[in-house]
Amino acid sequence: MQRLSALEIVLRHVAESRAPLAVAEAQAIFARTGDAYSLGLVSFAEFICQRYESASTTAQRALAEATDIEAIMLARAVAGLAASGWTLDAAEDTLAAARDDLGVLGSLKPDSAMFIRYLLAEAALDCARLRLAGEFLDASPDLNPDFLSGSDGRHPYFTIMQIMVVRVLAFQGRITEAIEFGEQALNESGDGMPRLLLDATMCLARGNAAQKSTMRALAERVERSLPDPHDYLSSGGYLLVAFGLIATADVEGAARLVIRAGRTPGLEGLTIIDRALGLEMLVAAAVAADDLDASRSWMQWAEPLAATTIGRPTVERIRSRVALLAGDAAAAATWARRAIEHSRADDRAVETAEGEILLSRALIALEQRGVASLALEALAAESTSKGHLAARQSAARELRSIGRRLRPREGSGFAGLSARERDVALLIIEGFSNAAIATELHLSEHTVQVHVSRVLAAFGVASRFALAAQLADQVATPDDIDPPAPLTPRQNAVVDHLVLGLSNEQIGTALGVSVKTVEKHVSEIFRRWGVASRIGVGRIARRRADR
Repeated sequence: MQRLSALEIVLRHVAESRAPLAVAEAQAIFARTGDAYSLGLVSFAEFICQRYESASTTAQRALAEATDIEAIMLARAVAGLAASGWTLDAAEDTLAAARDDLGVLGSLKPDSAMFIRYLLAEAALDCARLRLAGEFLDASPDLNPDFLSGSDGRHPYFTIMQIMVVRVLAFQGRITEAIEFGEQALNESGDGMPRLLLDATMCLARGNAAQKSTMRALAERVERSLPDPHDYLSSGGYLLVAFGLIATADVEGAARLVIRAGRTPGLEGLTIIDRALGLEMLVAAAVAADDLDASRSWMQWAEPLAATTIGRPTVERIRSRVALLAGDAAAAATWARRAIEHSRADDRAVETAEGEILLSRALIALEQRGVASLALEALAAESTSKGHLAARQSAARELRSIGRRLRPREGSGFAGLSARERDVALLIIEGFSNAAIATELHLSEHTVQVHVSRVLAAFGVASRFALAAQLADQVATPDDIDPPAPLTPRQNAVVDHLVLGLSNEQIGTALGVSVKTVEKHVSEIFRRWGVASRIGVGRIARRRADR
């Protein structure tokens, strides 16, 4: 019970922006008890205070002095966490050992076990080991809202634990899941610093979901309320908002917040991954301003981080940006490919997508437009499936730079089409051929063919007949039109299949007759009902069914 009391005290101080007091309290408990568990809490609190070297030293001491599994597992977690801010070693051994021993947490008190699981995932996330962070989460029970709760209700640190889950999902590119989990957390959270950090985290998620207006309004509110950056959590709040802004291409706004969060030119107060990503945003802002000297200056601050597995892919993307601005597209492509390979290995999906965008820019500069287009189409499709719509928009921007467009998202319907493509869709429904559409809209038949393929893709159908069957109800039919002439049973059977969008060959197979027989039936149906297309047949058939 003494350990849980110490944990509750330290976490409350941290959640209420009193991290230095958390260090002092944990040190006093260790001095009184000599318990290596409380020494692990000292390291954790030092990390929150951004005293990374001290946190690492304390964590190593805790590892050396811990004798029971609870203290050992906590020491492993804080060692990994401290490594993310200080050393060039991402604590591979301690985190891997903790993963192998996760089963022993079941023998611990639930609150202590839950905190250690959370801290292991947090350490893996801060070491940019997204795949490992996901493994820690998948191997853990759901977060229990009764964590360290008391007579005053839910413990404020619980919201910060929920934030970690949202961050893991978001940086893995699972944006839809991140927003869903974050919305649930918002409904459950109270006020104070944890709620403010949760709002900042939702800037990250909503920015990557391309919810630009919602994210901007939230970002402005969060920035007005955040205290000056003074520890890991408050600095992190500014960075989370910056990540949301950069996802919506607001490079200047992101750079401004990065400089504020970092407090020094090299952003030395941040963890390795936050330093690397922050410097990348500063390079991106310099590149956007066409300032090669400034981009090289920021790159020099980032170069030492290339020696870490944490910072390597980010620095490789920085090199790609600077090389492209300097006119060396071949080098830019090489660095982008390396960045993609290294970020993909650790499931850093948002970073991987950014690497793909940089690679496409280099390929376009190298006149390899076809290769770039295929890669951008693939990126857009993969990102869309996970709700990472900011990546899709980035891909669309790169394609527009070479006069091409992304295929509409399947199922997007009219919303995924341009105004001209919507006109084409309506004419298809009316039964116009490509040649007739070209004449009606004063376009070439080749252009109409391109528009038709995009319309079919937007509605997820393979033929204009299937499109007509799907959209026939959207074309108005006069109520006073005469009832259709009666058909033979066989002709009615043909109509039943025709309105489903089947071709003549498919109808023939379904009815056991030849294609030529189907063609005769269709021609007679057209004559009896006074229509010139299958679309007209579909409209009358639906009106007849409604009567």
